[in-house]
Amino acid sequence: MSLRARLLSAVVIIALAAGLFAVSLFGTGTPGGASESLFSSRTTLNLWYSDADLMDYLNDAAVSYNNSQSKVRVEPKLMDAANYFQEINDASVQDRDLPDVFIIGNDSLGRAWLAGLASQVVNDSHFSSTQTYPQAALDAVTYEGNYVAYPLCFETGALLYNRDYLADMADAAGVAAGDAVPGTMVDIINMANSYDAPEEVSAVLKWDVSDIFYNYGFVGAYMDVGGRAGDNPDKLSVYNDKLISCMQVYQQLNSYFAIDTDTDDYEDVISDFADGRIVFTFATSDAVKTIRDRIAAGDSSIDYGVAAIPDSTAELATKTMSVTQCLVINGYSTHSAEAGDFIRYLLYQHMQDFYDRTGKPPAQAGYAYSDEHMNGFYDAYTDSVPITKLREASNFWMMLENAFSQVWNGADANSTLHDLDQQLMVQITGNEEYRVDTLPDPEPVNISSELTGMD
Repeated sequence: MSLRARLLSAVVIIALAAGLFAVSLFGTGTPGGASESLFSSRTTLNLWYSDADLMDYLNDAAVSYNNSQSKVRVEPKLMDAANYFQEINDASVQDRDLPDVFIIGNDSLGRAWLAGLASQVVNDSHFSSTQTYPQAALDAVTYEGNYVAYPLCFETGALLYNRDYLADMADAAGVAAGDAVPGTMVDIINMANSYDAPEEVSAVLKWDVSDIFYNYGFVGAYMDVGGRAGDNPDKLSVYNDKLISCMQVYQQLNSYFAIDTDTDDYEDVISDFADGRIVFTFATSDAVKTIRDRIAAGDSSIDYGVAAIPDSTAELATKTMSVTQCLVINGYSTHSAEAGDFIRYLLYQHMQDFYDRTGKPPAQAGYAYSDEHMNGFYDAYTDSVPITKLREASNFWMMLENAFSQVWNGADANSTLHDLDQQLMVQITGNEEYRVDTLPDPEPVNISSELTGMD
């Protein structure tokens, strides 16, 4: 080889070495990039999640955080939802590329804490009052008196109403449109009775009566499954006079709103609402994006509002249920301090476009939504009941959903709730011989006697 060739080869080798050194210092800008994995001296934080809707946001947050400092590299990883919790547990126990941070629903926090998978939140002033998080979010991440996770986003139910139809109803009833948003289910029936609906309206009120998320509100004010934080097995009340009355009223609604439990599923109901065929419906926050996309595509021109789910009657209140997705620092991680720093960066410095990127409402107070309809869902969240964390009651929602279905289709409310309580207590106590006493029927609430029209 000539001297010139040897010199050129040396230059190439030096250039390559310089390039590799630069990559090892600054990375590629891609979380989990092969070059950074090979040459970086940074601490790697593994972030696991199972909801694909979070992918773009979490990847962007990781890149932003990785570029903001030189000590830690965050690597997000989308996991299969089917065995997600078990995968977290197995990887942690076996110390096999475990997640330092993971995202789970608040209903799984009890399992995570008891398995050593969740660490207590320490030295975060945002938890000291309800200025940053509403009480529902704080309760959602509380277990045995400890904050064991950070609230990220939530889902809950609310009432959607067609503003144009509601204005017509208010006109017909002789009240101001601003006062026409129904406060009770009886109000809706009274409004329907005095309303000459347009031909395109097929139902005044319709919701997916087969889904517990939209039914729970009817009993939420008087049902207790684990106390305020949903973590106390000694605080259980799923069978009492108020609940029997609530279920009796719920059953009567079948006579006023003929809803088919087999055919009127959630997607169809939201589609009908967007098409202007329904005046009122119960929905979760995902409906906002569905309707917005329909409007943007020119398939809908609906003008609608969002409000709290109406009380059953003037005497029987409602309270919706919520699920909060949480960021958890793995108790098995040796990088808990670094994990906490990243979580606080994500929550308090990188949430501005969270809703627009994910379609999910943040659990933080004061968030500026790009779609004003989401404010109604946030208001509903602040007054919601967090789903229970009791492992012994993990199938309670399926049991309650079945109870609602039975009552809707004519089963006795008292005996149905009695059987629900009996089944739950056998699970909680582990005593197959446990027996729940039958309560006498409370004074019946007859909706028809309250149908006096709007004043």
